[in-house]
Amino acid sequence: MSLTVTIVEVDPIKGAIGYSMKVEAKIFKGIEYVQINELPQTQREVLTKTINPDLFIKLLVDGKIISGCLQYKDYSQWYQNHYLPTVDARQEESVAPSTLGIDANLALNKL
Repeated sequence: MSLTVTIVEVDPIKGAIGYSMKVEAKIFKGIEYVQINELPQTQREVLTKTINPDLFIKLLVDGKIISGCLQYKDYSQWYQNHYLPTVDARQEESVAPSTLGIDANLALNKL
């Protein structure tokens, strides 16, 4: 039997800080893309600081220009190479197991 515990840092103002999932691609005329303003807040914050602005695209959808978009392949590459390592580093810094004072076998002692 194994026990998995996920600890998420919670900021009283911003709420939960930590891992957010990769978003699904939107498709328009065969172009897979994501809109930056529809990403989770933590992803938007990291993305705007770390991605090459030349990768942003604009799409003409139903006569409206949609700006602040990334091709999904660029978003996916950014997510794997920049976002996940950043989140992992933040979680490791914010929650060190030795500082929690939790007995690792606490849940197993009840069994």
